[in-house]
Amino acid sequence: SNFGSRTAVFLVGGSSVASTEASMQDFSPLASWQWYAAVDGQQYIFWTCISLNACFVFSAVILFLGVEAPYGRYNQAESKDKSNVIMRVLSSIDVPAKAAWIIQECPTLLWAAWCFVFADPACRASWGNCLVLLCFVAHYVNRTIIYPLRTRGSKPIPMPVMLMAFAFCFLNGYIQCCSLMRYLVVQVGDFTTIVGIALWATGLYLNMDSDRILRNLRGSGETGYKIPYGGLFEYVSGANFCAEILEWTGFAIATGFSIAGVTFAFCTFCNIGPRAVSHHRWYLQKFENYPKHRKALIPLIW
Repeated sequence: SNFGSRTAVFLVGGSSVASTEASMQDFSPLASWQWYAAVDGQQYIFWTCISLNACFVFSAVILFLGVEAPYGRYNQAESKDKSNVIMRVLSSIDVPAKAAWIIQECPTLLWAAWCFVFADPACRASWGNCLVLLCFVAHYVNRTIIYPLRTRGSKPIPMPVMLMAFAFCFLNGYIQCCSLMRYLVVQVGDFTTIVGIALWATGLYLNMDSDRILRNLRGSGETGYKIPYGGLFEYVSGANFCAEILEWTGFAIATGFSIAGVTFAFCTFCNIGPRAVSHHRWYLQKFENYPKHRKALIPLIW
């Protein structure tokens, strides 16, 4: 097929395809929103983004209605017993948290390496593209390697949750890295690039600081929950979620509002926004002395 032949050429370097496409291709970030793009690869990315957005809208509606994703503090035996047979069987397989995080997040780094090696020369020569890709890689080096190895007392993750996270990381790694290294050029001096990377860096710092606070709540061998204090937790219950949404919003801006970058920010909100609300409700129910001034996700607002 046309898709198969194009993919095969891309995997061995893509030189013949790149030379054919070069005259047709519009490298501007906003051109990524064109479903009718002349280059097939851009169309694949466009429709993958549309599919992901649709799936995560559906997921967000379910989660905001009160259904809680069954991992972490919500991975309880009674919730597993109420699920259907297939989900009950799959959920009976719990993967150790450290291993699950590494497995489910690793496609992002593999895609980054692959796409950089076989990048379009114009994309790889752009400092803006390389910096934005570096932002993506820095986050996932932390999330795939550093974060799992430093966690303490984390509950195991059910197999279905890990597989869904793996699928998202695989597809998202593809659209982000392939966009940055094949189909758009980010100018390093553009206002959106500078502001976006600054927001991304702020989000990354707050995200890692929130992880540190949560990690230090538990002593050696402890598995229970305590009220977190300090940093962004002084304002919201979902400090790590707020920070990650800020991080990928900055990333989307840095890509020049490309469809891939915006999709990542939107899917992040749809996925962990409802979880922040669930956490906030859980804290209020579990701890009588929980700070009443804290919001769920957005400081001072929500």
